[in-house]
Amino acid sequence: MENAAPIDWISNLPDELLCYILSLLPTKLAFSTTVLSKRWTPLSKLLTALYFNDESVKDKDAFLRFCSFVNTATVSAELIKTFHLNCDSSHWQLDGRSDNINNWIQTAKRHPLENLHLHSSIGYLNETITLPPTIFTFSKLVVLKVKTFCLDGDISVDLPSLKTLHLNDVYFKNHENFKKFIHGCPILEDLNITHVCYITQDKSSTMNTGDFKSLSKLIRANILDSDVPVTAVYNVQILKLWVDRKLPEQVIIPNNRRFQNLIHLELFTIASEYCEDLMGLLQNCPKLQSLTIAVLLDKDLFKNWKYPITVPNCISSHLRSCTLRFDAFEVDLRLATYILKYAPLLEVLKFTMFDALQLRENQNRRCCLGRALLRSTPSQHWSENPAAATEIESSREMAKSSGNTCISD
Repeated sequence: MENAAPIDWISNLPDELLCYILSLLPTKLAFSTTVLSKRWTPLSKLLTALYFNDESVKDKDAFLRFCSFVNTATVSAELIKTFHLNCDSSHWQLDGRSDNINNWIQTAKRHPLENLHLHSSIGYLNETITLPPTIFTFSKLVVLKVKTFCLDGDISVDLPSLKTLHLNDVYFKNHENFKKFIHGCPILEDLNITHVCYITQDKSSTMNTGDFKSLSKLIRANILDSDVPVTAVYNVQILKLWVDRKLPEQVIIPNNRRFQNLIHLELFTIASEYCEDLMGLLQNCPKLQSLTIAVLLDKDLFKNWKYPITVPNCISSHLRSCTLRFDAFEVDLRLATYILKYAPLLEVLKFTMFDALQLRENQNRRCCLGRALLRSTPSQHWSENPAAATEIESSREMAKSSGNTCISD
């Protein structure tokens, strides 16, 4: 018994369990297990999720080896359901190497691909990796996330099964091509659009696009620094919206058929000229229960605000939580007073104050600050000094103690 050969318990496990173990490893490491024994050699071909990252690429030779490995892994895979590619190397624009990405995706198209992530940190337009305009046609794709890529030319999009779409720092030929992209995703449930840009400015950006059909299945939308037509998100339940231009008239004129499913709304704005639009928007959110308004870089946002003649139905009948985010140097309580007076069901009123001095000095503060806010959690604040961040939670008792009488200017 003492001289008995050791038993390889791991290799004796069923293929399904071994493949699950390998799926928890980076794809490159999972493939390296083929050298262990003949038992492990075919297992790498059974992986359904492939994750590739070129972060270790330091020179041209290493880049070529990385591309060769991805070629081998994608071609040998028997079934691909998930494909993640992270591109950080500066070698992608050399010798047309970005064509490799198209080849890998075309290979993945032969499989019932459900999850596709394309991520790049190469952010300048003249260096951004360009994808073919006809690349996004997948019958089974459910999740698509694209960050910092360029889609040049007239695109063709057919994503009938797509439920999650995230576009971050993506360049389109023009606004019309961006519209085509959204139109090609008819059953979206989760839409996240951050900083979409156009190579050709065919017309001034506008959120008012009358021919844009509403996404009927949409549950949540996060729209930052992009001219996604508001009409496309009418059916949304949870909405984060950066307002840096005039909203379309059909959104701010009272009509309870707009946003009839919306229960959670977060609004971010930097200029007082949009304040009236925000209140008009609330008139079209009859079921709203949770409201956040972030006032960025404009402490006088509500200084000249006129109280609405008609109280929005959402405030008087449904609003239960309200969060107001202001510059820490000065807070205008007019809106808070209005909410306290006319929201009988209000349970929580929260203030978040942050030091925006450094943000004011940032030339690109709109994009940087907007992204920080939209990605933040309630426990995060925008100041390195914890003392500058203050949260006050108020129950309905606070409203009673305030007198809850008239509102004065």
